[in-house]
Amino acid sequence: MDKTKAIHNAVKAGLRVNPLVNDSGITVMNMDGDVTLTGVVTSYPQYLEAAAAARRVAGVRNVHNHLEVVLLPHDYRDDAMLTTEANNTLRANVTVPDSVEAIAHNGNLTLTGPSPPPRSSRTRWTTTQPPPTAARSRSTPTATR
Repeated sequence: MDKTKAIHNAVKAGLRVNPLVNDSGITVMNMDGDVTLTGVVTSYPQYLEAAAAARRVAGVRNVHNHLEVVLLPHDYRDDAMLTTEANNTLRANVTVPDSVEAIAHNGNLTLTGPSPPPRSSRTRWTTTQPPPTAARSRSTPTATR
């Protein structure tokens, strides 16, 4: 078996055994280690994981991910539901400033608020010293030994 066919088969096998990917809608094309994924997946995590699985195959030089994400009907969120879920998720993350808000319009999510300050190589946080943004009204878990 030639190298191109071996890479193609290995990528297909990697997608097939990956429990995070439904490979039934994915087509794999390989040209000398340049792998192209086309087809449909039902979630963005599947989209990312399919490309990651292809990159793990020996001999793959580049992965071109042309998969389309098509949500299942029960996964659909209208703009109001999407806005609410996104803002609840932001509020649950103590590293996100309270001034950051999510707004959905036609299925597109936009975050508004201040830009984060530039990261300093000297800024280090330990489990016993939470970052200043954690000192809000939200409860934050404490590290235990």
